[in-house]
Amino acid sequence: MTSQTAQHDNQATQGSQPEWLRLGLAAAVLLSCGILLSTRTVEPDLWGHIQYGEDWLYSGTLPRTATHTYTASGYPWINHENLFELSVALGQRAVGGAGLMFLKTLAGLAVILVMLRRSVRLQIPLVSAAVCLLPAAMCLAEFWLMRPQLFSFIFFAAQLVWTERAFADWQEGRAPRYRWLWLCLPLMVLWTNSHGGVLAGLCVFLALLGLRCIEAFLRRRADAMRVSMHLGVLCVLAAGTLFVNPYGWELPYWFAVSLSQPRPEVSEWAGLLDGGPASILFVFLTVVTVFSVKYTRRRRDWVELILVAVVALQAPGHIRHLAFFALMFGLRLPEHLVSACEAVLPTRAVRPLRGAGAWLVQAELGLILAGLSAVLIHRHIVFGVPREEYPVDAVAFMDRHQLQGKLAATFDWAQYSLAALAPATTLGFDGRYDTCYPQQVVDMHFDFLFGREWKRRHRGQDSGPIDPEKLLSHGTPDLVLLNRRRDVPAVKLMATHPDWSVLYQDGLAVLYGRCSVYDDLLSVRHFPEELRQISDVRPQGRAEWPGFPGRNGRDAFSPARAAEVQRGATVRMSQR
Repeated sequence: MTSQTAQHDNQATQGSQPEWLRLGLAAAVLLSCGILLSTRTVEPDLWGHIQYGEDWLYSGTLPRTATHTYTASGYPWINHENLFELSVALGQRAVGGAGLMFLKTLAGLAVILVMLRRSVRLQIPLVSAAVCLLPAAMCLAEFWLMRPQLFSFIFFAAQLVWTERAFADWQEGRAPRYRWLWLCLPLMVLWTNSHGGVLAGLCVFLALLGLRCIEAFLRRRADAMRVSMHLGVLCVLAAGTLFVNPYGWELPYWFAVSLSQPRPEVSEWAGLLDGGPASILFVFLTVVTVFSVKYTRRRRDWVELILVAVVALQAPGHIRHLAFFALMFGLRLPEHLVSACEAVLPTRAVRPLRGAGAWLVQAELGLILAGLSAVLIHRHIVFGVPREEYPVDAVAFMDRHQLQGKLAATFDWAQYSLAALAPATTLGFDGRYDTCYPQQVVDMHFDFLFGREWKRRHRGQDSGPIDPEKLLSHGTPDLVLLNRRRDVPAVKLMATHPDWSVLYQDGLAVLYGRCSVYDDLLSVRHFPEELRQISDVRPQGRAEWPGFPGRNGRDAFSPARAAEVQRGATVRMSQR
């Protein structure tokens, strides 16, 4: 299809629709995308990311060894997420948790608007372009969280936009606009220090430039050699951006070692068959992509389509790559989807809206927009920490009775506990994996949680046979905090273990204490039976963010504030 034909069809389609209807429908779609992207709010690692960034801001020094832990104290910490953690710590100080969630949604809408602007620039009718972005928003929503991968998605979208502009006139035989490619280099420096997803972006960037070089020689372009030399220099410099970080060569080396090891214990690192709802979204997006490429009447850029296929093929191995596939779709395929639909589906003339019919549609559209806006606003107003998902009540109990020391906590609660109970309590393992934990510590943690029968595991060769009780002796933890519903093997083990007794229990969480510490009448930390709280009632409602005992507000993560609250609690305990 020629550009003149596409423009004519676009004008004909838009001419049959009132301007208010087109803008209203597009706004409805964008609000729907915003609702999708705001669905996921608090997630287990957010507390830790803010705390690590706050620790750096407070001390003025980048930590080089593991913090907040009793099993890896002094172990080297290669942190590849420093810029993200500084950003969320500053964001917490400036706008608080609710503000961070708003910024997350706003960033997602900004990416969707970039996709929409590109589609309209390619002569796609506004409403059609907006509707085409719904599949991308649906797939992004599953992974659009306030965590380091958010920066990866934003940077990847920027890279796709800039590389497209660089080769905008390539098919007409013109040279690349190199300034856009050079902009990708500082982008990758920021990306290297924000999230490991930079490797995905780097691979796509190198593949794109490499394929363009091959294409130049296959088409026998006169400037093939000159272009290839320029693109080759960019490839070398792009790879070199991995070394621009506080750790030098150690970070790329860590990338190579770490990414060679699977992490099936984490759902986002699972394969397609273990991806839950995300696997359905992948199949849907794949079908839409194949349909678009097969039936489009627009000119296909086979280099770009090869890259889309390569990115899509990564999702079956690690379902979290679905988000990169969604970004590629939203920034490369809407024009092909619209063209394919026009080629396959019958078109009908649209009768113009007049009189009462127009007023009725306007009223209905207004109600839809108002309803969608209300849902989006409500999502951010009710922000807080859900008590039925996180151990807010258990942690408050621990703080109230000064139950502190070495804590072994379930995986999803470790970073919340780390930040809420600092500085008096340290964790056995908090989800930072091999950035600052030996593989043996990681393995003994999951041995304890999953038991001997769990099959989705990857264990180190030096970790020895599975031993669920090893965690209970390594580093001599004082306390164990578990999710009664999810950590069934560990709860069964602890229920019959002679060295541990229940200090607190509700319908969600259970806290165990070492008997030699809390049951011994001669122990200075003896915890009498009458103070213990045992029930099966599941907590309900939301706690004010961040759900810390005695600490709320924008400075809740401040080490100085935590130390002050801890001193006050110690004084109150001594007066009892």
